[in-house]
Amino acid sequence: MIELNENQKVAAGHVDGPMMVLAGPGSGKTAVITARALNLATTLADPRKILVITFSKAAASEMEKRFRTIAPKPAPPVAFGTFHSMFFRILRNRNGYSLDKIISDAERKSVIRSSLKGMKYDLDDEHLLQVIGEMSLMRNELLDIEAYNALTIGADHFRAAFNSYEAYKKEKSLIDFDDMLVGAYNIFANGGDELNYWRNCYKYIMIDEFQDINNVQYKAVKLLAAPSNNLFVVGDDDQSIYRFRGSRPEFLLNFPKDFPETQQITLSVNYRSTDSVIRHANCLIAHNKLRYSKGIVGTTVKGPDPVFITSTDQNHEAVRIGEIIRKLWKNGANLDEIAICFRQNIQARAFIDAFINMNIPFKSRDEIPTLYEHWIAEDMFAYLRVARKFSLQQKLGFDPDELRIVNKPFRYIPKVFLLSLKQSDKSVFAAYRKDQKLHLATKTAIEDLHFDLLRLAKFKTVDALRYLRRGMGYDEHIAHTAAYRKLQPSGLMEIADELVEAAKVHDDPFGFIAHAKAATEAAKKKDITGPCCILTTLHSAKGLEFERVFIAGLNEEVLPSHHSKTGAEIEEERRLLYVGITRAKHELYLSDVEVRYDKPVKKSRFLDEIRRSK
Repeated sequence: MIELNENQKVAAGHVDGPMMVLAGPGSGKTAVITARALNLATTLADPRKILVITFSKAAASEMEKRFRTIAPKPAPPVAFGTFHSMFFRILRNRNGYSLDKIISDAERKSVIRSSLKGMKYDLDDEHLLQVIGEMSLMRNELLDIEAYNALTIGADHFRAAFNSYEAYKKEKSLIDFDDMLVGAYNIFANGGDELNYWRNCYKYIMIDEFQDINNVQYKAVKLLAAPSNNLFVVGDDDQSIYRFRGSRPEFLLNFPKDFPETQQITLSVNYRSTDSVIRHANCLIAHNKLRYSKGIVGTTVKGPDPVFITSTDQNHEAVRIGEIIRKLWKNGANLDEIAICFRQNIQARAFIDAFINMNIPFKSRDEIPTLYEHWIAEDMFAYLRVARKFSLQQKLGFDPDELRIVNKPFRYIPKVFLLSLKQSDKSVFAAYRKDQKLHLATKTAIEDLHFDLLRLAKFKTVDALRYLRRGMGYDEHIAHTAAYRKLQPSGLMEIADELVEAAKVHDDPFGFIAHAKAATEAAKKKDITGPCCILTTLHSAKGLEFERVFIAGLNEEVLPSHHSKTGAEIEEERRLLYVGITRAKHELYLSDVEVRYDKPVKKSRFLDEIRRSK
């Protein structure tokens, strides 16, 4: 049997009516949930009426495994699953859906991309995912598409793409994961015998990670749990970090109002982290106003104070953190127990580059879109290759790199002329003089490009990219592309800035291109054997723990993000850092830089809040 502290025992022993368990980081919430499930299963006449819900398939599987470990054999038939799996079961029971009727992510992307292309939206993968995410958010908030004002693209185009996608699913008799949630909610909202049937199936409902619940899930659960309201929720409002998915701490904060008979208990002992880590985390999160105060304490293991690191720029930051990790590794530290956390995926680039050069094994927790595969990177590499070809006076024949760059920025070079080059195996720069149909201004533009390329070839990599962007007008091409795709140019400019930053440590352009290829392959490797440190966004780090945690990029406009302006948004950014800090079991490293993209930057306001704990 599991050893529980007093508050854990109170929670695990609860039977009837609503209960809210506020579970701080490392406080043993899984032990409490499985212990309560077992207590109920051994006292109720029918344990099949117990439903335990969490938010990921892996978490549900782990929860069930833990339950079976402590339960007698054979284990009572308690139901464990995710919201999606449970609600799909309800839809399947009614409509006969099978698993092959769930639309794949690839098919969904293809359908929505195709619809947007028809409206002159040629989106890259990142922006397409933002549009898809907003569609999902709208549905989970139970909002009406006809009255919804989209943020990612124009409202009319968003509406048209959404309606096209819905029509496609209907035609093919497909559903997606949002349909599972909304469909189950609609069944419950209609009431009647069907709702009563499911209420009778699940008399006792337990929900883990309740701070991650969204509107449609919460409303569906409230309907399902009524009228007995045997609803047992476990969560931590301080770890609510998925507002972009519709999750908000308000659902947990308002739970006692929605269920006036709620009993409340706090799991305030953090068994994971040292007292030092806990103290600094508490000091940070105390600055949030919209929260429950929990008084989190440790187990009297003092531990070292956090190490504060200030570096010149992102490249220097990655190298300095790499040097610390290499020293720890040399002294016997387990690389698997070291994590480097950051706010944005793009920040992984500096660490991937540095760790490859320093021979530090690593793997990415996230599916990080590699910087060097972005179309801006491919454009810049094409410019560098063509420039090198001219500098080496190589034979000029058809070159796809020339076609890629010749109208970026737009130089009014006709498509008919460019299409003819492959058939004749000619270079743009060899064919233009003899083409009688080309306008004089077009020929002048090609000659100017030729001159710029010769000049480009003489620069070191970083100076070449700077000249390409400002001297040759590539930044204007980025701005024009952003306007055409109806995007904010700042995100694309950041990609170009990051490429310039990456180029600073590679004098030779071809060495830079070769490194980019190696870095891309390394970032995608999944079959890594042996210990390696983890690169992860702060969002993906939630639920994990490590002996040593490095949090990078603690600067204003990064963490908190430049997108976060309101008080609620800043509080979510603070919660995100709190989640990162509380991943650390023993050692914590907090890092900031002085310069980002050649501009001075301020330390994150959160650093001062953390330091006040001393």
